Amino acid sequence: MGLAQTQEVLAQLYTNTDLRERFFANPQAVGAELGLSCDEAQKLAQLSAQEVNIFANSLKWKRLGEVREQLPRTARVLGKNFTTLFWRYAQTHLPKGIKKHREDAIAFANFIVEVAQQEDINPPWVSDLVRYEKTWLLAYEPSSRLSVCWFSYPIDKLASSDTMNRQATIAIWFRFSKRSQLRHIVLLLPA
Repeated sequence: MGLAQTQEVLAQLYTNTDLRERFFANPQAVGAELGLSCDEAQKLAQLSAQEVNIFANSLKWKRLGEVREQLPRTARVLGKNFTTLFWRYAQTHLPKGIKKHREDAIAFANFIVEVAQQEDINPPWVSDLVRYEKTWLLAYEPSSRLSVCWFSYPIDKLASSDTMNRQATIAIWFRFSKRSQLRHIVLLLPA
């Protein structure tokens, strides 16, 4: 097994909990699924399952920290529920690419909005807050010149109050050129 293949298999074991559990339960069968020979699967199976789990969890905690920095208001509002939701999300999503922390945060924001709609996560305006922070991340991309997003709550006041009345709001992010500063305005619409 070459270095690249070893790294690929280890990356899968570190990031995929189900695969990791299956591998340590039956290294030969799962190793074959991964394209490993019997000897290669046996060598990897000699790794301590406990140490692999500890390292895998440290990677998830690092990801959580990075995502928390990208979505600070959402993290503050959701508190412990932010971490719980992230563990659920991290089971099925692994970021890729050079901007993977940003992409991870955007994908996690989408996950929160979806779960919030299905499971009635409180506060009721959390979906607006998450979409607001996600749009900030998208608008920071230099190729983004204009982003407009509608909200049901006054997003400029969210995260500063537990109770919030509905009020239609529009947020606009814009820049005049790829090199110009990103600008942002929030417009509260009359009731």
